[in-house]
Amino acid sequence: MDTAAVDFPALLLATLVAGGITVALILAYRGDNARRLWIAAGAVALLLLAVGLVDLLRATPRETHLAAPVVGVILPALGAVGMIRGTRRVRPWVRWLLVFATAFVLLFAGLLLGATVVPRFLPA
Repeated sequence: MDTAAVDFPALLLATLVAGGITVALILAYRGDNARRLWIAAGAVALLLLAVGLVDLLRATPRETHLAAPVVGVILPALGAVGMIRGTRRVRPWVRWLLVFATAFVLLFAGLLLGATVVPRFLPA
């Protein structure tokens, strides 16, 4: 009988996704290259969006709206870009933690908003 209050596989997957966003975007911003940062953010968002849509469309009784992966990917990518640009003068280890925390929280917030609020404004 599974009575855990936390879904550990989902938490692990979200940690890996937020870590991947963090690593990809911080490494793309080396040398304060804003153009490379935006290109990397777009590439990361498209990759995660493709994975999310494929996973969502594979489910036979689709209970989640298609807006969930769209908002759930765009929000953490843009938030991580903003945090990277906003923490230029911060020590690197603090910057990594702040970008990871931002991506992690915005991943869950984006998925929640995309699954509950956004579908109310979109056609079925």
